[in-house]
Amino acid sequence: MLGKRFVFLFLFLGFSCAQPQDDEKHRIVLFRTIGHRLLLASGDSTSRILPIQKTNPGTYRIRFENSFEIMPDSLANITIENLKSTNPENEYRVSVFTCQKTEMVYGFEWSPKSTDDITCLGRKLPDNCYIVEIEVIASSINPNILWSIAVLILLGIIFYIIIKKDKKTTIIEEEHGVDFQKIGAFNYFQQPGFLVLELQKIELSEKENKLLNILLSKPNETVAREHLLKEIWENDGVFVISRNLDVLVSKLRKKLIADPTVKITNSHGKGYKLEV
Repeated sequence: MLGKRFVFLFLFLGFSCAQPQDDEKHRIVLFRTIGHRLLLASGDSTSRILPIQKTNPGTYRIRFENSFEIMPDSLANITIENLKSTNPENEYRVSVFTCQKTEMVYGFEWSPKSTDDITCLGRKLPDNCYIVEIEVIASSINPNILWSIAVLILLGIIFYIIIKKDKKTTIIEEEHGVDFQKIGAFNYFQQPGFLVLELQKIELSEKENKLLNILLSKPNETVAREHLLKEIWENDGVFVISRNLDVLVSKLRKKLIADPTVKITNSHGKGYKLEV
């Protein structure tokens, strides 16, 4: 169930993170802003900007309702200023065409790494119907996209871990039932007495099972040696030396060694404690 819920969370976050900042709508607004500022620079505050046309991937045309004059220096300053604010690492080609003959009458390329001056800035383009075409000729990877990819990878790893964990739990429950207790990374089945770690079954002897069960009843507390000897041996009419308990603890420790967070520690002269 947890895995299924996480699938929806993963898809939702992945879709949200995958949206680039410099998306289509943002570009359309940007190009309309450039067109509006060009009209204002020519003294026209009433003409409309016609819908932006996307002619090819990465190529857009700004069209105007009425004819107007274009000063190349204004065109360069306005476009570069706006394009830099969006993604300063991209390279662009800006071209001006006449509406009638679609003849290019002015153009320049801009790169953040270029040191070349833009030519013909002082030559005014006379009043005419113009189309300004902006083409992305070299696009860098937006840092936000890189961050989104990193987030998606992290979510994928978390998703994999949770699904894997759910799958293992399901397999354990199908094979051994649901009556188990967690001890660190282990699943402890008191009856008939075994541990499961990473789908691996670790058998416990009868006395190992008794010892673990007693220690687990008082986790992180010292259980007296006398109590352990009585519960494991003496109640069955068997009397052993204290050394037998030490040997039994050593055997159980070896079966718990796979998880370093689970320890059986010795309180000298007093007893043993299960630390979890």
